[in-house]
Amino acid sequence: MSNPLIAVLAFLLFQLTTATLFLRPAELFEWLEDVPLYEGLILSTFALAVTSLEPHFHKRSMYRQPITLCVVGMLVAIILSHLTHFYFGGIYDGSSEFLKTMLYYGLAITTVNSPSRLRWFLANLGISTGLMVTLCLLDYWEIIDVEFIVHLQDLDGHDDEGDPIWFSRMRGTGIFRDPNDLAMIIVAGGCLCLYFLTDKSLGVWRFLWSAPIFVFAAAILETKSRGGLLAGAAAVMAMASLRYGTKVATVLAVLGVCTLPIVAGRSANIEIGEGSTSEERIMMWREGFDAIKSPEILFGIGQHNYADLAGLVAHNSFVHTYVELGVFGGTIFFGCFFLAAVQHYRMGRLPEPVCHDELVRMRPYIAGLLAGWCMSMFSLSRCYVVPTFLVLGVQAAYFNLVWIHTPSGRPLALWDRFLMARLVGASACTFIGLYVFTMIFT
Repeated sequence: MSNPLIAVLAFLLFQLTTATLFLRPAELFEWLEDVPLYEGLILSTFALAVTSLEPHFHKRSMYRQPITLCVVGMLVAIILSHLTHFYFGGIYDGSSEFLKTMLYYGLAITTVNSPSRLRWFLANLGISTGLMVTLCLLDYWEIIDVEFIVHLQDLDGHDDEGDPIWFSRMRGTGIFRDPNDLAMIIVAGGCLCLYFLTDKSLGVWRFLWSAPIFVFAAAILETKSRGGLLAGAAAVMAMASLRYGTKVATVLAVLGVCTLPIVAGRSANIEIGEGSTSEERIMMWREGFDAIKSPEILFGIGQHNYADLAGLVAHNSFVHTYVELGVFGGTIFFGCFFLAAVQHYRMGRLPEPVCHDELVRMRPYIAGLLAGWCMSMFSLSRCYVVPTFLVLGVQAAYFNLVWIHTPSGRPLALWDRFLMARLVGASACTFIGLYVFTMIFT
């Protein structure tokens, strides 16, 4: 994209592509139902950005941004998970599906290539998420009636007479129809809105960003999502630790533990007792671990086969990938987030300044986005979907900009045998920890 006009157009198209993930025009307007809007936008963006996208996937570039290396590794792991079972149809379907996700990630790190564009991209995410959640909340409160939003009636045990007790949970649109998915993106949107709310350069206009934050706070309670509350707590802890220090974060954690049972009600009731949803999920984790106590431990049982094994998906993205893609693919998926965390850590210990104040101010909120999403994935299987790699794309684009704006221009993480050893060791600890936890509580 040596032509500045083409670069700007590609970025604008990518902004529209991202907005369609949340606002779902085809659901809002019936006359767009048969129009492949998302596909058309992302392919148009690709056509304009292809010459700049391709260098990001060169060997040297991926060594300088190992998150991208792990994203490409996911494609290899998906292929191997099917190839080892001689399921060639799965290779075609799985690789075709993930290539679309990988394309979105690639366009994110290609088009979001300046601090100003990163700000506009984060603003787009915050606004799009806020509009989508507002629409769902108004429908849930029956202020408006949106036909394509149908909220969930969930079972919460039985009364003394044996009759079922039902409660309502708010759903989102499109790919966020599950209340837990909606809570996941609410936490992400909240981090981004807080970033703009604390931007003094916006003057009094920054207080407009408090509106979606209030909406998010109300909406996450209406999802009744325990995982969403834990994700929110993780995000707040990460942001507070990096902005105000660990002491302030600890105080916030204590206050949160004290107030959540009062504010959140059922959502704050997190238990692993007999008959609880937590116990059911851990039982599904055990079935997955039992399935790879065999030669399949290396490359897994095959992508999208967990539900056939246990009746449902794992409801834990890390367990899910360790089982479906084996320790090879599970380590690569874990590495996407581990390597982002490593770069956050190293950024805080840079011996030289980052020569862009806004990138420095942005760090706590980008870290909060990562922490909240990671925590959400402990209760959801979202290993191959675009929103997960959207978050990874934000992380990679941010770190690329950070090291470019240092005097030495040295990447925060270079792929070498030492970094690989750390990744393997951290993944092994995570795998063993999840396995031991599962065996103890089942």
